[in-house]
Amino acid sequence: MNSVRILHTADLHIGAGCSYLSAAAPVRRKEILKTFENIISLANESKVDLLLIAGDLFDSNKVEADLVDGVFSALDKLENAKAVIALGNHDPYTADSPFLNRKLNPYTYILSPTDCVLNFDNLGCRVYGASFDGVYCEGANRFAITPPDDDLVNIMVIHGEARSDLGGNYRSITPEFVRYSGMDYIALGHIHKMSDVQYLGTTALAYCGCPEGQGFDESGEKGVYIGTISKGKADLESVKVARRTHYCLDIDVTDCDDIERKIKEEISETGENFAENYFKITLIGKIKDNIKIDTAGLLASLSVFVAFIKIIDKTVADVDYNILKEEKTLKGYFTALMLEKIETASDSEKEKYILALEKGLESFSGEVKFDED
Repeated sequence: MNSVRILHTADLHIGAGCSYLSAAAPVRRKEILKTFENIISLANESKVDLLLIAGDLFDSNKVEADLVDGVFSALDKLENAKAVIALGNHDPYTADSPFLNRKLNPYTYILSPTDCVLNFDNLGCRVYGASFDGVYCEGANRFAITPPDDDLVNIMVIHGEARSDLGGNYRSITPEFVRYSGMDYIALGHIHKMSDVQYLGTTALAYCGCPEGQGFDESGEKGVYIGTISKGKADLESVKVARRTHYCLDIDVTDCDDIERKIKEEISETGENFAENYFKITLIGKIKDNIKIDTAGLLASLSVFVAFIKIIDKTVADVDYNILKEEKTLKGYFTALMLEKIETASDSEKEKYILALEKGLESFSGEVKFDED
């Protein structure tokens, strides 16, 4: 039985601004290029037949020349595999595409914007797919080309969103599309979270996710899929390739006498390579009304402990509202009023009034803390 060994990746977004990292952004941009170079090395070491890139290799078609050169230099280092690239909504097949203005090596293939197929008879497989030709791309319930009924393995590389209908702007991949595709595996891009390999009939499909997190909304380990595709079967494993991992930690500092030490302890528990990673720390819990958390001081101390850290203070004052409401002060009157509203509010409104009480009391003590959410 024919089988083909693949490496499936997508959504590197090389050239993305990484502005959330401030001064560390330029280094991070180079690191993501380095991750792509490592993926090429992994493809060589794993002796894959096909490197499948399911869109958004670049963050745009206006990426700096040195990063573009770096991508093509990396592709030139593929030893045995053929690279098949479907362009996505960030790097579409338009007149300014870096792929159109560059002579490609003979084993790198860019899928056209119309449904197409590449025949690799020597590998016993075909690769189907299509690229975006703009920022938005309509989906369809059927792929235009139906594979023949033979022993060759059929693979599709496509950037799009798996959904139940064609209502999206990013090439909707519907169950009907999958069911009638005739594919053995559909390598998907666009969604940055890795999915399990799923089957619809005899067709396997998966999102590999992004190899590197693009922000704190993409926390956790990131990687690629590597494995073997045969008729009706995808035997794939996820392999971590990320240079750095984003972590979002909520740390309760109620009754804590050394906040810096507690943050360090919780960061250390994320793994032995914690110092290489990025952390968003949200301080929660109750603190005494007369204590203020020095987030600037914490950042100064902890910035040498990990690669990057941001700290958000969402603690609230530990106040006995029943005592406070009896005070013959503006603060006491405000507390009594808000407690009355909380008592009579519906369940859906209570949380709003509780937050208003907390923020209002903060304003009596000084500046209200900025809430980025």
